Amino acid sequence: MALTVAQAFNEFKSRLELDESFQEKVTTHHNAIRGWIESYDSNIKTQLIGSLQRKTRIQPRSEDTFDIDILVTLGNFCRWLPTGGISPADALNKTEGIISGHETYNKMGPETDNPVITIKYADKVKIELVPAYLDQIGKAPDGTSTLPAGRGYWIPKRNKWVITDYNYDADYISRKNGETGGYLIPTIKMLKSAKRNQFPQMESYHLEVLAADIITQKIEYLKDRGLQISYPYLVYYFFCIASVQILQSIKIPSSKSSNADEYLADYEKSELKEGLEHICEICYECVLPGKLSEKEAIGKWRELFGEPFPPYG
Repeated sequence: MALTVAQAFNEFKSRLELDESFQEKVTTHHNAIRGWIESYDSNIKTQLIGSLQRKTRIQPRSEDTFDIDILVTLGNFCRWLPTGGISPADALNKTEGIISGHETYNKMGPETDNPVITIKYADKVKIELVPAYLDQIGKAPDGTSTLPAGRGYWIPKRNKWVITDYNYDADYISRKNGETGGYLIPTIKMLKSAKRNQFPQMESYHLEVLAADIITQKIEYLKDRGLQISYPYLVYYFFCIASVQILQSIKIPSSKSSNADEYLADYEKSELKEGLEHICEICYECVLPGKLSEKEAIGKWRELFGEPFPPYG
């Protein structure tokens, strides 16, 4: 039976959710390794971070490796020492030592890939453990403020301690999803499907921070004017605005985390801008009334998003 564009997007939204069997596999893996780590030392705490924490993960394709990011909080940082103290290498070695102390995980060959310890499963699931210390200092070693103390984590990155704000960032995405009436996170998942198919060089966190800003503002605009909200239009609008904003630095307001775009060089941003502009043009054809038939529009959306987007019939 032939689908309308609206029906295709509804089915697409459903297809991007982790299916029950895969979710069970993910839960089994992370619960087991977290249980081992916390049993090793009751003072060590673990939690999911990344897209699983922000609830923005999408069902992987058969060829994909699915990453599970776990924060391993080894303790607190209460003051910086002029010499000595805990180095980033110490934290990585301690975490790898804990994992290697488990016979099964040791046989799996845990690898240190700064700033994570990696465990790879035969079923294409990969766990990345991030050693961390809770920020109880409120400032960086150079004196830069990281207030408020008691929020955020110091993690090893490029052989130095870097502040991150995982919980605050996840709460921010969740709050923006509520402000948009639940449209933000499904839209992010759709954009992630396009990202892995068209511009995989962009990091997921960068995409999410950019989308939280663009989509929230657009939905507020549409609501204020009593206009219809639809996923095809939100996707189109994102690419049009993102193709401009990709050249700018962006971060979550008041977050301790670094700028979401810090991994991109200027020339990489320019290349990404060209790709986003091209996608914007394709989306414009799809949302312009009367430009394409339902079949043609669905075909172009499927080219953008890949196989998770259903075919016309």
